[in-house]
Amino acid sequence: MQTIQRQLKEDGSCILTFDRPDSPVNIFDVGTLDELEAHLEAIAQPGLGVKSLLIISSKPAVFIAGADLRAIQQMSQDALGRFIDLGQRIFAKLAALRFTTVAAIHGACVGGGCELALACDWRVATVDHSTKIGLPETKLGILPAWGGSTRMPRLIGLAAALDIILGGKTLAAKAALKRGLVDAVAPSEHLLAAALPWLKKGKRKHELPIGDAVSAPFIRGKVRADLMKKTRGHYPALLEALEVATRAPALKDPVAMALEKAAVLKLSALPSSRSLIRLFFQQERAKKFTFPGTPPPAPVGAAAVIGAGVMGSAIAQWISSRGRRVILRDIDASRVAAGMASITQLFDAGVRRHLFTPKEARDGIDRISPAPAEVPLHAVDLVIEAAVEKMEIKKKVFARLDDLTRPDAILATNTSALSISELARATRHPERVVGLHFFNPVQQMQLVEVIKAPETSPAVAERAIRFVQSIGKLPVLVKDSPGFVVNRILLPYMVEAAELFWAGSKIAEIDESMLDFGMPMGPLRLTDEVGIDVAEDVSATLTSAFPEWMRAPRILPKMLEAKLLGKKSGAGFYQHPKGKEPSVNNALRKLRPKGGQPFPREELALRMVLLMINEAARCLEEKIVETAADIDFAMVMGTGFAPFRGGPLRHADALGIEKVVDDLARFAQTGLHFKPCALLVNLARNKGKFYEDSNPSPG
Repeated sequence: MQTIQRQLKEDGSCILTFDRPDSPVNIFDVGTLDELEAHLEAIAQPGLGVKSLLIISSKPAVFIAGADLRAIQQMSQDALGRFIDLGQRIFAKLAALRFTTVAAIHGACVGGGCELALACDWRVATVDHSTKIGLPETKLGILPAWGGSTRMPRLIGLAAALDIILGGKTLAAKAALKRGLVDAVAPSEHLLAAALPWLKKGKRKHELPIGDAVSAPFIRGKVRADLMKKTRGHYPALLEALEVATRAPALKDPVAMALEKAAVLKLSALPSSRSLIRLFFQQERAKKFTFPGTPPPAPVGAAAVIGAGVMGSAIAQWISSRGRRVILRDIDASRVAAGMASITQLFDAGVRRHLFTPKEARDGIDRISPAPAEVPLHAVDLVIEAAVEKMEIKKKVFARLDDLTRPDAILATNTSALSISELARATRHPERVVGLHFFNPVQQMQLVEVIKAPETSPAVAERAIRFVQSIGKLPVLVKDSPGFVVNRILLPYMVEAAELFWAGSKIAEIDESMLDFGMPMGPLRLTDEVGIDVAEDVSATLTSAFPEWMRAPRILPKMLEAKLLGKKSGAGFYQHPKGKEPSVNNALRKLRPKGGQPFPREELALRMVLLMINEAARCLEEKIVETAADIDFAMVMGTGFAPFRGGPLRHADALGIEKVVDDLARFAQTGLHFKPCALLVNLARNKGKFYEDSNPSPG
C-alpha cells in the first residue's frame, strides 16, 4: 500500500500527501523513502509540466515524525550507512528541484520530517497544539544526518540553529516563526489555503550568513567549553553535533553530508546512544500502558485539588491547561489566593515560552474555581489531595471526601511516601483510593507514580493511568510500599550524602562527585531543594518501615533546630540568596563533629550509587514494580538519574553484578546498610544480569 499520494493540478502545482496506511503517524523507512524518490524523479521530468510542489500530511496530529527508530535499532553499521545515504540523496533531490517547493506542516514535524521541510524552499505551519517543529536527535544520542545539521544553520543562523540542535528542541509554530524556521502560520482549517500562495514565491537560496562563517570557530570554542562544563563530556552527541553544525554549513553539500553521516555512524555505536534510544521507547510505552485485564474506562472530566500549596497549585494549573475544569480548595482565602497567584505565574511563564497564547492562558485560569470554604464535589470525577505530608491530616481529608463526592469518583493522594492503604481505610470506599505522585516542578517533570494499594480496584487504577496519560504525563504503576519507587531508591543516596558530610567530606566534593557521575544536581543541593524538613519526614517514614538498612541523617535534626530548612529558608547545605547562584554554606561545618576524616573523592560517588543500585534491586525483589525497566524508567524520569547510563539496574549490569556485590560487601564492613540484598547476591552467584541485552555503559 502506498504512503504518498500524488495529485497534479491544472495550474501545474503538484501535491504530495503523506498518509501511512494503518498507522496514526507518518515515519520514514526504506520503503517510504524509495516511494518519495520515485515521486520526485517523476515530477522532475519536464514533460509532466510540474511548476511547483506542495508537501502535506493527512494525519490529524502528525506531519512526519522522523525515521523509523525501531528499524534503525536493528541495523548494522553498513545498513545504517546506506539508510543515511538514501535519505541524504532524496532530500538533495528535493532541494535541487527547479521549481518552488513548500512544506505545509500540521502536527509533529520532527527529526527526518523537519529535515524534509528544511529541504523545501518555504514552510507554512498551523498554530495547532499538535504542531511541533524541530530536531530532537541529540536527545537520542545522535544528530540530524539527512541535511538538518547543515540546512538549519543556513536557514536561521548558527546561534539559533545550535540552540535547537544541541537542545534537541521542538518548537510551537509561533516560536518557529519567530526563529525563522517557518515562514507563515495559519489555523489548521486554513493550512492549504495559506500554503498555496507560497508556491508562487520562487526558489530560495539558503547560505550561511557571512558573519556566522567568520565567527564559527569562536562560537564552536565557546559553546564547547560551556557544554563540557554542563555535561562533563557524558553526552558525545552534543559535542559531535556542535562540530558538524559549525563546520558543515560553510562546506559544499557532498562534504557536509559526509560529515553528518560519519558523526552518526560514530555515535550510534556508543552505549550512551543505545541507552537514550531505549529511554525514548520506554516513554512511548508509558504513553500507551494499560492496567492488565481491565476494559477502557470512562474518561476523567472535571477534577478537584485539595491543598493550594506549591504542589497543589501546580497540579491544578497543569490539569486546567489540558482543558479540564478544576476546583482548588484550601482551608482559608489567603492560601487559595496564594495558590491562584502561583497558577497565574505558571500560565504567564507558559505564554512567554509560547506554550500558550494569552487567550489560552486566560481560559486556563478561568477553568479553575478557587474554593476557600468547603464546597460540594459531586460534579468532579477525580479529587487529588495535595495537603501537608502528615498522615492524620490526610486521613481527615479523605474521611470527609466520602460525603462530598460521588461514590464513583476517584480519590487520589499526591503523597510522596505515606501508605495509600492506610489512607484508603479512612474512607467508606477504599477501593476508589489511589496514589498519584507528581514530581516537583510539575511543569517540568513528566513522571507520575500511580500507586495501587491492595484495596484499590483494578478499574480505578486503570482510570487513573488513563487520566495521567491524557494530561500529557508518563505513568509508572507501583505497588503501595513506603516511599514507593523513586523516593525509596533516592533516600539512601541522599542520606549517604549527608552522612559523608557528617563524617568530614566537603559539601562541594560530595555534590561534584555525583555531577561527574552524570546526575543533574548534587544530592546535598537536591536536599536543599526538597526542604530539610521534608527530607527529615521522608527519612523518618522509611527508617521506621525498613529499620534494618535505612538510616536517618544525623545532621538534619541539627539543621532543623538551627532553622536551616534549605532553599525555602534561604540556607541549608547551601546559601540561597535571591536572584543569585547558591554557594556552599561553610558555617554548617560547626554542626558536625570535629576531627572527621573525609572520604577519598573516587569513593564518594561509588558509595552513593551502590546504595541506589541495592535499593533498586530490593524494589524489584519485592515486586514493587513489574520489571527492571520500570525501575530504571522511573529513576531517570523522576530524578534525572544519568540518562546515558540507562538507570541504576542497567548501570549495575554495565559495572558487573559480581563487582557490585563485592563492593557492597566491602563497604558493609563499616555499615550494614551496604549489605547486598538477596537478589543481587543470587545474580552474582549465577553470573546473571537484570537485562539480557545489557551493553557496557560509558565510563
